[in-house]
Amino acid sequence: MGFGLWKIAPDHCAEVVYEAVKSGYRHFDSACDYGNEKQVGEGLQRAMTEGLCSRQDLWVTSKLWNTYHHPDDVLPAMNRSLSDLQLNYLGLYLIHFPIALAYVPFETCYPPEWTHDPAAEIPVMHPVNVSLQETWHAMEQLKAFGRVKHIGVCNYSSGLLHDLMNYAIQPPEML
Repeated sequence: MGFGLWKIAPDHCAEVVYEAVKSGYRHFDSACDYGNEKQVGEGLQRAMTEGLCSRQDLWVTSKLWNTYHHPDDVLPAMNRSLSDLQLNYLGLYLIHFPIALAYVPFETCYPPEWTHDPAAEIPVMHPVNVSLQETWHAMEQLKAFGRVKHIGVCNYSSGLLHDLMNYAIQPPEML
């Protein structure tokens, strides 16, 4: 049974995660888009420091956001999640949505948004020409590096999943 971290406010998240570990949760479903991975990491570290669990007891999932689909951005995005979560590997890393959007630097807007500039008078999405195949092959490299144990996808239709299976060297381990 996993503990979903979507919509948990950052100002309460560290304590919520700590209490979840204390209550017996060992699987945490996170994403950079949720805007609370730093606090999730604080809660997990507190629980481990106090001996409630070890790193090996935990299964932590995170997700690649749309603005990091370019192969050059996949590893830095995962590393940012690992840094925020204060972990050296993930149990599972997923492509959050099969939508490639223009890169937005961490310093400009983090966590990222659906729109390129959320502060703009009329915020808009900026799709980019990055294929799902390119993104998937970058995900496969993450697994080969050993920083993530399993890779998969979210929000894929059956058609996209069938297409993915045509080019995947490492099939998705989770949908």
